[in-house]
Amino acid sequence: MIKLLIVDDSEELREYLKTLLKNYHNLEIFEAENFLETLLLCKKINFDIILLDLMLPDGNGSELCKNIRKNPKIYNNPFIIALTANTSQESINLNLELGCDDYIQKPFNNREFLIRLEKFIARVPVSYSEINYNGIKICLKNKAVFYLGECIDLSKNEFELLSYFLINKGLLLSRDTILNSVWKDNFEISEKAVDQCLKRLRKKLPLLNEFLLSKRGLGYILK
Repeated sequence: MIKLLIVDDSEELREYLKTLLKNYHNLEIFEAENFLETLLLCKKINFDIILLDLMLPDGNGSELCKNIRKNPKIYNNPFIIALTANTSQESINLNLELGCDDYIQKPFNNREFLIRLEKFIARVPVSYSEINYNGIKICLKNKAVFYLGECIDLSKNEFELLSYFLINKGLLLSRDTILNSVWKDNFEISEKAVDQCLKRLRKKLPLLNEFLLSKRGLGYILK
């Protein structure tokens, strides 16, 4: 799972973000409320993404960012998204120079927040060994699929397609993107292959009829 750390001294905001991101993209969410707690957590856990309030009560968020960037072997060099009410160009430039990958203005729009976050989620290297979703369990190592404990027989492409949707849960995926990611260098395959493979998957796993939605002209999204 992707490990995400929320750093903010406001318990209300931390709870709001945890609710917003609950069951989103297989995220494992952690939280910290101050400078010291963040450093201690980052030494214990390899975070992939940090949402960082730049105004912490016991230390400057910019210094925290600088510290993490100076020690990539200790802190895993995560993506850092600044949460800040100060959006002056000078402040933005300073924090980007110190190592923030992006910034989000407080108070933020939920849709804008998720769009910005999704860009970084997509860049986190996938290291799943097992994925669980609504009774479906996929073991990536031995390429086995179970539904409610029963083994489901899938073809290679069906397995790859299902895995791709589960890993990218919540993202709108075009047929072209799916084709390039699942079928990769097989240039003779058309976009219809996606629909045909998905039709077989829906038959073997009927719950996908409810959770895997088709957006006309855009592609598919797994809720």
